[in-house]
Amino acid sequence: MRTQQLQRSDSNLNPVGRARAFADQNSVNVHVVQRHEFFHGLPAPILRRISSRVRQAYYAAGRPIFSKGDPGLGLMAVLSGVVKISVVSQEGKQIALNLLGAGEIFGEIALLDGGTRTADATALDDCELLMLDRRDVLPILMEEPSVAIKLLEVLSGRLRCTSDQVEDLSFGELSVRMAKVLLRFTELQGTISTPRPRVTVTQKELGQIVGLSRERTNWYLRDWERAGYLTLKKRGCILENTTIIQKLARPLKH
Repeated sequence: MRTQQLQRSDSNLNPVGRARAFADQNSVNVHVVQRHEFFHGLPAPILRRISSRVRQAYYAAGRPIFSKGDPGLGLMAVLSGVVKISVVSQEGKQIALNLLGAGEIFGEIALLDGGTRTADATALDDCELLMLDRRDVLPILMEEPSVAIKLLEVLSGRLRCTSDQVEDLSFGELSVRMAKVLLRFTELQGTISTPRPRVTVTQKELGQIVGLSRERTNWYLRDWERAGYLTLKKRGCILENTTIIQKLARPLKH
């Protein structure tokens, strides 16, 4: 993991030069922060304040970002890549709770209550993140209602997502869950609008998200390949018939 503070200080510059350098760099910082959906549209003074505190971090695919029980030091925002949020049982079984892509945030629970991380976060792809410390975010939440409302919207969305996930795991068909996850990956990885969307994920990772063993995941994928729905590739697959996959993702109503 590489972390970069989005500020610059050059002791070789005179005061005017340092002020100019900081202003130039800060304008770049604001542009980087504005790329993220959560911060887009915020008042300019708030953006400048956030930009002066934010850090950029880079995680290679497969690297842990944080683990359950780690100190909740702040908020993280995804600029690029896919982050998996998961938990591991005492028996060592991993269950994926969420997949997050560009424009989404995570770490909001520990941000608000000051507690430890409630789950593991792992980079599924090479990820570029923005990181904000809790001590810098809380004053902004208290002073700027629009930021607090945005955070409440995120929390509400997560609760809805959790309710849907519990319903799928309890009553949903496995084929429906598999189709939903494949389509979600095409959204996160930016391939959904292509004629043959590519999904980049290992069968082990896919099984953890759907709630299947790797062997059972492979059985489903092989069956769908024989039916012409997709083509299996190394570390992923290509959706050959997106219309069918979309129909499979909609459970039949009895």
